[in-house]
Amino acid sequence: MSLMKDISLRSAEQLGAAIRLKRKEKSLSQTALAGQLGVGRKWLIQLEAGHPKAEFGLVLKALELLNMDLRLGDTDAPMARPAHRKTSRLDEVFQRLHRDRK
Repeated sequence: MSLMKDISLRSAEQLGAAIRLKRKEKSLSQTALAGQLGVGRKWLIQLEAGHPKAEFGLVLKALELLNMDLRLGDTDAPMARPAHRKTSRLDEVFQRLHRDRK
């Protein structure tokens, strides 16, 4: 069962953290995932660190290999958040990233 929930990613750092968590959830090493993507481990390290200039096509390929969806929505529409929604491990990571940037 996945620890990840539907979330809105607002930065490269958040996307990198989501990819790292999903990779670990699937028990893949950085070397193994990088090999499947046809890139070096250094590229994956940069992606997971939130490097903003990662090649988008490879980012999409990484999401596909990890069975992660990329959904685009109307950013002007209010986000529906059910009252019973539990926080995920990603929420905690994003909150920590946000605190660290202040």
